Amino acid sequence: MKPRLLSWFLGLNCALVPVGAIEAAIDISPKRIELRGDVPQTITVSNNGDRIEYVTIATELVANPGVHFSEEQRVPIGLIRQPTLYASPFKLILSPQQHKVITLRPLKSVKSEMVYRLNVRPIVQLQGTSAERAASGIAVNLSFSAIIRQRPDHEKTGLDVQCEHEGALLTATGNVHVTLKGILTDGLPVSDLNLYPGTPQRLPGKQITLPGYNGCLAGKRTEKES
Repeated sequence: MKPRLLSWFLGLNCALVPVGAIEAAIDISPKRIELRGDVPQTITVSNNGDRIEYVTIATELVANPGVHFSEEQRVPIGLIRQPTLYASPFKLILSPQQHKVITLRPLKSVKSEMVYRLNVRPIVQLQGTSAERAASGIAVNLSFSAIIRQRPDHEKTGLDVQCEHEGALLTATGNVHVTLKGILTDGLPVSDLNLYPGTPQRLPGKQITLPGYNGCLAGKRTEKES
């Protein structure tokens, strides 16, 4: 490998370990949690492997929930002036087949649904000389993510559909998310959508069918589909 290319690889935030040495020994459960009021909840972290695992725990606020994971805007909780929840501990050591819990504690009530990601990341332990590690290959540092939805005390749901010439603009008008299933755009099925307050989404297409809500046909509203 050329020196310049090797330097580029070493600049990545990846761990250098033998290819195939990384296995998903860590698991978390549940992967979706809903917090209501001031009642704490827990997430169980399990080590299903045969070696000690060291993991870090980090919480992030999702500023635009409901979009594809690759488009999410996530803010580390340490940068938020007044976070609405707290997760502890920040680190865990797990022996083989051991289980430990992370506690989620609401700090204050919310007026509109908030979405956080709790990321559990194993720390890769490297062995051998620097030359041996550099020659062994590159493995992605695996991260396991749970979605936390913190819901308001008094919930209201609603959906506004604005029909446009090239599609529809969908906006949650309540204070909690709306789940849309069975969507069709131009006769083709679309993946289910979760629409959160403050994060409108557009559906492209000439004809849009939204079961249970008014749809759109070339910019004009159609009757509800049951």
